Amino acid sequence: MKDNGLGADVVSEGELRKCLMAGFSPSDIVFAGVGKKEEEIEFAIKKNIFCFNVENEEELSIIEKFGRKYRKKINVNLRLNLNIDVDTHHYIKTAKSENKFGIDIEDAEKILNMKFDFVNIKGFHFHLGSQIKEVTPYLKGIEIVKNFCEKNNFSPEIIDIGGGFGIPYTYEDKIMLIEEFGEKITDAIKDFKINLLIIEPGRFIVGNSGVLISKVLYVKKKKTKNFIIVDAGMNDLIRPSLYGSYHLIYPAYLKNEKKLKFDIVGPICETGDYLGKDREFPSNIKRGDYIVVMSAGAYGFSMSSNYNTRLRPPEVLIDKNKIKLIRKREKYSTLFNLEKI
Repeated sequence: MKDNGLGADVVSEGELRKCLMAGFSPSDIVFAGVGKKEEEIEFAIKKNIFCFNVENEEELSIIEKFGRKYRKKINVNLRLNLNIDVDTHHYIKTAKSENKFGIDIEDAEKILNMKFDFVNIKGFHFHLGSQIKEVTPYLKGIEIVKNFCEKNNFSPEIIDIGGGFGIPYTYEDKIMLIEEFGEKITDAIKDFKINLLIIEPGRFIVGNSGVLISKVLYVKKKKTKNFIIVDAGMNDLIRPSLYGSYHLIYPAYLKNEKKLKFDIVGPICETGDYLGKDREFPSNIKRGDYIVVMSAGAYGFSMSSNYNTRLRPPEVLIDKNKIKLIRKREKYSTLFNLEKI
């Protein structure tokens, strides 16, 4: 990402440190997130990041405090809660008034009239949710921000429209072409005369570049339901259990024409531990075969855990004809290293 001229959007000190290790310039890093700790804010200011996306008034006072301490002006965008509903799972809607994110429009008006010595309000940020398949909600958000700026006679230098642009998880998913999305957004913001438009297309970049490969442990055929029990579970890919998300799943090799319906489940001690339900698979699938879970590049490994004291898998990067191990398989010795009796 860095080598292709992209910046980074982070929501924790850990993500910020990782981006700095990867070689991103601090001037290409935006720090977002509803719950920044004081030490995270101070660390980011000391590293001279580009700006903060601020979510509440108290956060501004903390940024002002550290700006005064280090005698520097700190760039911020106000994250507005635009009370826009989008067609996605309710867990990943982030712009409704009842959500924890952003500053209500009325409160943002008050903030614009406050005096700061070390906080420099550069513009506005909004983030509508995740897995949004068309541009209309973004255009509505831009229109609300435009009207807000006109009402308050404020000329923003930066507009950050957040992320959430979706990817196809199934053959039926209809996603707007990214070129058309770009054209409509570009047309919508032309009246702003801003210096910078920021977007956060994380899932779009990595979602369909990654897969989860899992080994079949057992095949269980019952009167009411058939199961393929694999060695990956909800601790490795939590999206199906958490959101009811759909991922295409294929056998790695088998091409038997005769198919049966199976639930693809993991070894975790919960009924909600599944990767897919009622999937057609070759009837001769057996212990030792492999399955491939598609679209696991986003919200896959990053949301994995050690639940049930399970080791997380390695990560392998395929770069043209080269195969590179980019994260080692965890070991029990590492897992228990921090535990004390």
